[in-house]
Amino acid sequence: MSDEIVFTIALSMIAGINDVDKKRILELYGSAVQVFKEHQKQQNGFSELNLFYKNILMAAWPLKEAEAEFNFITKHQIKCISVLDSNYPNRLVQCKDAPLLLYVKGSDQFNLPQLISIVGTRQPTVQVAKVVQELMEGLAHLKIGIVSGLALGVDGIVHQTALKMNLPTWGVLAHGLDKIYPNEHRKLAIEMIQQGGLLTECKKSTVPLPYFFPKRNRIVAGMSDATVVIETAIKGGSMITASLAFDYNREVFAVPGKIYDPKSKGCLHLIEYNKAHVYQDPSFLLENMNWPIPDLPIIEKQLKLLLDPELQRVLLYIEMQGPVHRDTLANQLKINASMLSSYLLSLEIQGHIHLMAGNLYCKL
Repeated sequence: MSDEIVFTIALSMIAGINDVDKKRILELYGSAVQVFKEHQKQQNGFSELNLFYKNILMAAWPLKEAEAEFNFITKHQIKCISVLDSNYPNRLVQCKDAPLLLYVKGSDQFNLPQLISIVGTRQPTVQVAKVVQELMEGLAHLKIGIVSGLALGVDGIVHQTALKMNLPTWGVLAHGLDKIYPNEHRKLAIEMIQQGGLLTECKKSTVPLPYFFPKRNRIVAGMSDATVVIETAIKGGSMITASLAFDYNREVFAVPGKIYDPKSKGCLHLIEYNKAHVYQDPSFLLENMNWPIPDLPIIEKQLKLLLDPELQRVLLYIEMQGPVHRDTLANQLKINASMLSSYLLSLEIQGHIHLMAGNLYCKL
């Protein structure tokens, strides 16, 4: 087994052959060990391949580097999973450009009945946490798996919310597992290893250069049934992930936003060009994915807070007139300051409203 891992790692390190062709070669010979045995046949090896691939594979293999990588992953209890292994992500393996191998720290139980990726901007607005919370509450009955990229912003909110709700969550990295990037998510990454994990196609010492992030995004898109984009500019990693998911014939959902908000431009673009459904609520996603929908009373219990009439009155006014100042609320609704403070605090705790600078309240 260790020989197979070492030779698979070595094959992944050989330059000049892309992952698509390396996978074909691996499938043709059935294992990395068999590919290496062909290499050892000298002139008689790789008779099924054309001269271009034969010449590359007959050259010296990077076995010393592969053995160093194997020693590293063994020491740190990191799994190395090839496309031929049964625990390789079963959705990702269907993608033509899926990586030859993955390094996994934590759980490798990716092959759940339902798995989604949630992505977005690194500078999210206050509505993101609300959308993510509601989405996961609406899907929690599925024991669904959650995938994102461990980046700052939306990705971090997604992973943190999944952990809080006891849902397995995986972060796909654009670097080796000998470090965590960004450093601010080191504690989060450690927690995720206990309830999901981290995965990458990059060997140790690979630094997170810009080139690796689009490659990382194909894994995020490919290993999921659907991708939800919450907020994104017209260009960026989230748009790459959404486009890849669309190309893989996966469902894409985009949360619409204000037409003049730069963070909504990407989502609106995806919707305009029919690359994404307009995300409305968890029930809408469940219906479009043809996934089990819990009984309506359960959905209402999870997603619809039962407010007393006065709270409803305050919330409705903020929704219609907001952002609105605390004093305006008191004057217009004829509520004394003490009682209003209690109502506002209750609505804020429940996630209905957000306090902005200057004592202005807005609806989430």
